[in-house]
Amino acid sequence: MKSVEAIKILHGCDLEGRILFRSRELGVLFGESGDTLRSTIKRLVADGILERVAHDAYLYLLFHPDGCDLLCHIAAFLRSGELTYESLESAASQWGFISQIPLGRISCVTTGAEGLVDTRFGAIEFVHTDDGLDDVKRGILDRMPRNRLPIATEERCLHDLVSRKRSLELIDWDEVDAD
Repeated sequence: MKSVEAIKILHGCDLEGRILFRSRELGVLFGESGDTLRSTIKRLVADGILERVAHDAYLYLLFHPDGCDLLCHIAAFLRSGELTYESLESAASQWGFISQIPLGRISCVTTGAEGLVDTRFGAIEFVHTDDGLDDVKRGILDRMPRNRLPIATEERCLHDLVSRKRSLELIDWDEVDAD
């Protein structure tokens, strides 16, 4: 497939809010498979149209951000089918009960696999939870901007930090108690 045609197709997906793709999805979009698809993906990566952000995960680089938090978007994509939300130090900083602001990194809790994914946009840490789905769902808030992960409530975030014994020395307990 020619790059111009691929850009038209990917731009249409961007307008629908889709900027991350697995190779099989690209195959369906482009009507290609096998060596032809691999060649197209390789060329689109070389041309700066796609970027491989993780194993079999490609980002359309010409996307329109529209309030999209890219690391959160990538995290949600990498753990699709799992309950995943921003928590731990990332959420604690946003809720204001730790003063450090994580830069170029987000911490996520997920029912999926643990791991650390490094991208040129920053690192995504996935921490697994065995907590019940109902408990977790009660402790997260959806966000309005497109493609953003839910965030832990203050209570859930504190639970996640304490249960994993993470960054307890950073917590401003006066701020927690004030709420």
